[in-house]
Amino acid sequence: MRASWMTSEQAAEALGVRLSTLYAYVSRGVIAREVSTGPEGQRVSRFRRDDVLALARARSRPRAGALPLIESEVTQLDASGRLAFRGVDVADCAAWGFERTACHVLGMSDADATWRAEAEETVPGDPAGADVVRWTVMRWAARDRERTCLEPGHCREVAVTAVAASTTALTGLRDGTVAERLARAWAPEPVDDARLAGVGRALDAALTVLVDHELTASTLAARTAAGVGADPWMVLLTGLAAMSGRAQAGASRAATRALRAWIATRTVPDAPVPGFGHKVYVGPDPRVAVLLDRVADVSPDVADAADDLAVRVAREHSVHPNVDAALAALTVAADLPADAGEVVFTLARIPGLMAHALEEYPNGLRLRPRALA
Repeated sequence: MRASWMTSEQAAEALGVRLSTLYAYVSRGVIAREVSTGPEGQRVSRFRRDDVLALARARSRPRAGALPLIESEVTQLDASGRLAFRGVDVADCAAWGFERTACHVLGMSDADATWRAEAEETVPGDPAGADVVRWTVMRWAARDRERTCLEPGHCREVAVTAVAASTTALTGLRDGTVAERLARAWAPEPVDDARLAGVGRALDAALTVLVDHELTASTLAARTAAGVGADPWMVLLTGLAAMSGRAQAGASRAATRALRAWIATRTVPDAPVPGFGHKVYVGPDPRVAVLLDRVADVSPDVADAADDLAVRVAREHSVHPNVDAALAALTVAADLPADAGEVVFTLARIPGLMAHALEEYPNGLRLRPRALA
C-alpha cells in the first residue's frame, strides 16, 4: 500500500517545481503541509499524497480562462517571514544597497548599469512625487527609438533609466546614489551633514527592501502587459498605475498619520490599524526590522515610539507591523514630505516590475481570466 504522505522533495518532484515554489504554494494557501519533528530533532515538512496529486492534475489540465500558477525566480517569500531576492536574504541585500540589489534582481552586472540620466524638461504644474515618476516614464518612452525592442538587455536598460531619470526629475540632482539624491532634496535647511548621511542610509534601506515582493497586484499587471507584448516602458507604466492606490504605494500615508497620532496621544487606534497586518506574513514582516534599524540611527526616539506602538497593537489586535509602518517611522524620523513613502515605494519597485516582465515575455498571452457566467 502506498504511503499517504509525501516528503517535500517528493511533492516538489511530483509537481515539477522547485522546493522554493512548493513553499510559496504553502504560503499562498494553494496546498497544505504538516510540520513534524524528525529523528534528529529537525523540523520536517510532509504533504498529503492526495493533495499533491490533485494539484498536479490541476496544473497539467488548466481549465480555459484560469490563471496559471506562476513560477518565478525573482523573489522567494513565505508566511513565516522569509524574504529573499534571487536567493539573497533581504537583510544581506540591504547591506549591498539599492543599486546593486536592483541589478541583482534584474539579472545584470553592476558595471552595465548607468544610474545617471538627464531630466531635459521640467514637469509641468506641481504634481505629486509618484506622478513625476509616471510622467517621466511616459516622456522617456516617447523618445526611445528602440521602444518596441523586447530584448532583455534593452528591457534592463529601460528599468535603470526609468529610476535614474525619475530621480533626477524629482530632485533636480544628477550625481550620487538614488538615496543620496532623495535625502539631499528632502533635507530641511540648514543641512546637518551627519544627519543627512543617516537619512540617506535609511532611504537606501527602504528602497532596497521594496525592490520586489513576489506576485503583487502590480507585478501581475506588469506581467499581463508583458504577455501581450507591450513595450518595456508601457509594462512599467502598467505596473506603476496598478500600485498607485491606497492599498500599495500610498499605504504609508495612513500609517504615518497613525504613528504621529500615537506619538501625540499614546492611544492605540481601533482595528484595522494602518501599517499593521499582512496578507502573506503571519508573523513579523522581515522588512520592518531592517528598515527600523536604519531609522534608529536617524531618530532613536521615533524608532522607540514605533516599537512601542507595535507592542501595543500586537497585544490589543494580534497583528504585526508591515513595511508601511516602517516607512511611516522613516518619514516621521527624517521629517520627510508626506508623500515620501509613496515616492520611495514607486521608485524602488521599478526594477522588480521589469524582472517579472522579463520572465513573462517568453510565455506570451497566458494570463487570460474569464468572467463567471
